[in-house]
Amino acid sequence: GERGALTFVADRVRGLPILDLGVGGGRTVALLRLLSGDYLGIDYTPALVTLCRSRHPGVEIELGDARDLSGLAEGSRGLVVFSNNGIDAVGHEDRQKVLSGVHRVLEPGGTFVFSTLNKDNPLFGAHPGTAERISWVPGSLLPAPADDGPSEPASDGAPADDTSWLRAVRNWRRLRGELRDEGEWGMAPFAAHEFGLVTHFVTVGGAVDELDRHGFDVSAVFPCDGVDPQPPADPVTSMYMHLVAHRRG
Repeated sequence: GERGALTFVADRVRGLPILDLGVGGGRTVALLRLLSGDYLGIDYTPALVTLCRSRHPGVEIELGDARDLSGLAEGSRGLVVFSNNGIDAVGHEDRQKVLSGVHRVLEPGGTFVFSTLNKDNPLFGAHPGTAERISWVPGSLLPAPADDGPSEPASDGAPADDTSWLRAVRNWRRLRGELRDEGEWGMAPFAAHEFGLVTHFVTVGGAVDELDRHGFDVSAVFPCDGVDPQPPADPVTSMYMHLVAHRRG
């Protein structure tokens, strides 16, 4: 889906100033710099900023918070990217700060590409019993390939890797009270992090409406497991989705 979304916008954004939010260890740096040499990556975590700079010497990587982009000039970016569901790591109210800030720093007609967890997928509100068959690629939000998939359950119903499963049970019991279902969006402990992180989920319709309120038009949605765009009005069932939006005007 990410490949599809970036291919979809490539000709429109080529050569324009890029802002890469939540750059982490630098997975997206080389990829986005194929589109433009005018690149800025920011991340909230000092250790990851240091790591990213070491991997990409000479590239502008700064410590920053996606909820506060006041240090960037209004209308100064042609493309903003927030990959790997990074926007879901803040609460709903802070999510609005991110969207408002992205709108401000984009030039009129500028492009915003981001991924977000899908509330219409069964992993919203899941618990260790319903999600125990999924194994995750370490450090990512991706299910492991089939040949590296989850081990067979033990005789008591828990997966054979019971250390991870027990951590997931403890985390879920501790955080299950944080579950919040607001219809088009919600907050819930997420299985990919052994239920240790409460993340934001949104339906495709909820995301389109939310972006509209912040002055964006959505031009395409890419399910995480496909490279073909689909209209924003179509339902999405994949675990997460990539949205392509443009600042109105």
